[in-house]
Amino acid sequence: MADRPPLFQTGQLETDRVEAFSDGVMAVAITLLVLEVKLPPNVRSEAELWEAVGGLLPALGAWVISFAFILTFWVNHHYFFSSLRKTDRGLLWLNGLFLLTVTLIPLPTALVGAHPGWAAPLALLSGAMLATSLSFSLMRFYASFHGRLLERPLTRQEAWQAMFRSLIGPVLYTIAIALAFIWPPGSILAQVAVLLFFFSRSPGHRHVDIAEGEP
Repeated sequence: MADRPPLFQTGQLETDRVEAFSDGVMAVAITLLVLEVKLPPNVRSEAELWEAVGGLLPALGAWVISFAFILTFWVNHHYFFSSLRKTDRGLLWLNGLFLLTVTLIPLPTALVGAHPGWAAPLALLSGAMLATSLSFSLMRFYASFHGRLLERPLTRQEAWQAMFRSLIGPVLYTIAIALAFIWPPGSILAQVAVLLFFFSRSPGHRHVDIAEGEP
């Protein structure tokens, strides 16, 4: 480890605390998502209530997609850390970067709910998801190639295969950003496609350190 920058020089640590902290941050992010779904004040009749609920559908749709996105990353975060024998200071910093991007998601989610069909909110939401996906891929890259933190070390071919699979999500989110300005519904479909890819490639019985479901 002597050849690493000072920021990454440290002994190896247990993963329990970083997992607990990460779980808490993602729980807060999910809570913030639903706080943006609000009924308008001064509803005076049942008809107005139903109209108000109908008006919430875009916000609810944005909430469902963002909730599923964060939940997907929580699942992958769990699988990823269970595949590590230890963590180190470098991975702690990279995990912090990942959590930073997760906490950005409620803002564009609220904007999509408030302005459905607008290009800018959809592009911002896809951009936040892209940043989160890339930061997670960066953790995988560090653990596989630099930190050598995996409990069962991968061959170089296995490690690169896992990395290539982890880049499918970022590619689709980049497409979603472009589609936001060309065909807004296509941007939403691209985001949903990432989730469908995750569920179709669920790790299942395979070893967790080569899980294929990373979004």
